[in-house]
Amino acid sequence: MRTPAKQAGLWLIQFISFLTIFSVIYIVFPFEYLFDVYSDKVGFITETNWSDTVLFGILAVSVLMNTGLIFLIASVKRKG
Repeated sequence: MRTPAKQAGLWLIQFISFLTIFSVIYIVFPFEYLFDVYSDKVGFITETNWSDTVLFGILAVSVLMNTGLIFLIASVKRKG
């Protein structure tokens, strides 16, 4: 059984891994290029709508990647 301190530490590690994944995706994401391509194909889109859509997409991908990472690490620890 885990103590509250261990659970809090584990949550903090998972949160830091999420922030790291989110930050890396956010830094390398080509916002301006994709905005130009998308607006050329679809037409006018406000920057607010674009930012909301892109941020939601980045958050969703970050959550899925973090969940997969946590699952993978838990599976390896359970086998070992």
